[in-house]
Amino acid sequence: MMPQPYYQDETVTLYHSRCECILPELEQVDHIITDPPYSAHVHGAARSSRMVSANDRGGKYGADVRRNVDLGFTHLTDEERLEVSGEFARLARRWVLAFSDTESSHLWQRDLTASGLQYVRTCFWHKMGSTPQFSGDRPAVAVEAITVAHPPGRKRWNAGGKHGLYAHPIVLDRSRSGAGRLHTTQKPESLMAELIADFTDEGDVILDPYAGSGTTLMVAKRAGRRAIGVEQDERYCEVIANRLGSVGRSLFDEVTA
Repeated sequence: MMPQPYYQDETVTLYHSRCECILPELEQVDHIITDPPYSAHVHGAARSSRMVSANDRGGKYGADVRRNVDLGFTHLTDEERLEVSGEFARLARRWVLAFSDTESSHLWQRDLTASGLQYVRTCFWHKMGSTPQFSGDRPAVAVEAITVAHPPGRKRWNAGGKHGLYAHPIVLDRSRSGAGRLHTTQKPESLMAELIADFTDEGDVILDPYAGSGTTLMVAKRAGRRAIGVEQDERYCEVIANRLGSVGRSLFDEVTA
């Protein structure tokens, strides 16, 4: 049984629940754009800093050192990924975009195709200013993968022959000043605006079943799309509701200009 929305306006509906409980109750949507929990390895090895532009000593991007991070939620299991992949295949009329660590992107490709979708491409977010490799014994992670899939049949997007590389700075953690990231894995608004501009059209319905701090929902609303979000942590549902209630001028117009 579908619960009452935690938040709802004329374009966005947000549910406070596990997505496994909500997805089977939904009707088809146009697109799924989402940032699920990552692998057990990523959650166990997560290290960060204050993200205060310290590497380049006053430059625009960069990360200071050195603390372990509790991401605040559990990793995605193989069983959960396969289950939600099946629902994505049932629900999506067009594009499915799933963020992951690069090392897990082949697992999303495997499970989405096993569920009946066609694998199209793996795009990448270049994480400008991301955390360095503190051990110094190997290269640092520079990108996150975006596995792109689509139901069988004709495909269309809005970006022509553009490459699937999206370079955007991370959202900085400026906790000392009381501003900055609202979620440990928060995506930049400019990144989500570019993806929404490339893959979706005005009036489309975008589903984000792992809504986090609600950036995808907020950018979708600004861009004239409709959106459905699911978030299991009530703290972040409140964050999302506050953000959606104060949506202002759009970065989307800057991306599409």
